[in-house]
Amino acid sequence: MIEKKLIEILINFYNHSFTIIDKDEKLIYWSVRASEIFNLKHEDVIGKDIKEVFSEDQLLILEALRRNRSFEKKRHQATPDIHVDIKAEPINIRGEVLGAVVSEVDVTSQIKKEKELMELKSKVDVLSDNVKHLHNDDPFKNIIYKSSIMENLKNQIEKAAKTNANILITGETGVGKELFAQAIHKTSRLEGDFIPLNCGAIPMELFESELFGYDGGAFTGANKGGNEGKIELAHDGTLFLDEIGEMPLEMQVKFLRILQERKYFKLGGKKEQTTNFRLISATNKRITELLSSDNFRSDLLYRINVINIHIPPLRERPDDIESLFYYYLFQLSDKYRKDLLYADQQLLKEIRAYEWPGNARELINVVERLVIFSNGSSLDNSIFHQYLEEVGSDRAMNIYSLPGGDIELKEYVDRVEADYIRRVLENHDHNIEKSSIALGVSRPTLYAKIKKFNL
Repeated sequence: MIEKKLIEILINFYNHSFTIIDKDEKLIYWSVRASEIFNLKHEDVIGKDIKEVFSEDQLLILEALRRNRSFEKKRHQATPDIHVDIKAEPINIRGEVLGAVVSEVDVTSQIKKEKELMELKSKVDVLSDNVKHLHNDDPFKNIIYKSSIMENLKNQIEKAAKTNANILITGETGVGKELFAQAIHKTSRLEGDFIPLNCGAIPMELFESELFGYDGGAFTGANKGGNEGKIELAHDGTLFLDEIGEMPLEMQVKFLRILQERKYFKLGGKKEQTTNFRLISATNKRITELLSSDNFRSDLLYRINVINIHIPPLRERPDDIESLFYYYLFQLSDKYRKDLLYADQQLLKEIRAYEWPGNARELINVVERLVIFSNGSSLDNSIFHQYLEEVGSDRAMNIYSLPGGDIELKEYVDRVEADYIRRVLENHDHNIEKSSIALGVSRPTLYAKIKKFNL
């Protein structure tokens, strides 16, 4: 009696699971740890054909029984949460195979550490790729990129900056047009300052005084000593006019004269002023849209668009999305004094799949949410999913969009199936029973799918 109890204690002493089947492939022993790993009670499996409990193609113990030989398998995913190393042995007594035993050693914590190290290395590699942009004297230190598209754009900007030609930066809202304007200014090595003015944010009645400045007493409530305008402040530097397409029509004529003659009068002033500045303009409108507009003068457009710098949206340069994601994650974690959390591969896949209509500005918004509201050791994917619901984005449509290039139908179907099963598992906290019910498949089938797709 004591020997049987001692064997039972020893079998369950370590963090190993043991399963034994007889020669008819029926379960005759199911250890405590096996119950914990597979969430199946002893009384639910004992006496059953093992193929009724698990999918046959994942049973190493059957190989040991049927072929009368030992088998080992490293890094097997027993469940979505548990990885094991497996060893299966036949029970051979006097030349007769009477059954087989399989032992599974839980290596989940080891694999988790290895994964965390790999993810950390990945993040370090991404951040290291961007170190070249972070030198204090680098004009492009705030422009994070990895794509060849942006490298070519940088080369284009460096050439343009060596001239004094007027530059028009085009691109969608949120791509960072002002950052590029600042990079041009710094690359130009001008003596004066970088002076920005958002043409869409200034009321029409204040636009002239804001741009040209005014002399004392020019209008009721004016500063007695007058005020410098943006043009005066930008002398020997750069005047950056953002959203130039919103400049009032009557101001366009006056500004065109400044570009032609480099002379102007302050509001209420009698002395003609001389100016010298580098003009960089920006708009989220297309050039053709400005040309066809009744509210923007074509002659002014030709003046400001000597060199056009077009910044492509994030969806056209997916290689930059992950670099920007990690860069903002690092910055915002530091800002909010929070530990740098891990981003799993599923989140990164969905981040890359989303089209980012708001571009970098929208990406910053999302990363900020993730940093503020995530708990634990990793970023909470559900926060991003909630954001997608808020903005009315069909996450599934983005993830399952048609792949680039030709692939076989079966491969594409497998991708969709794997992504859907992953989402269902996440929605049910990786509970196999609930997930299998939601998917309408048996637990053994679900285990087989998890193994097949390495989920």
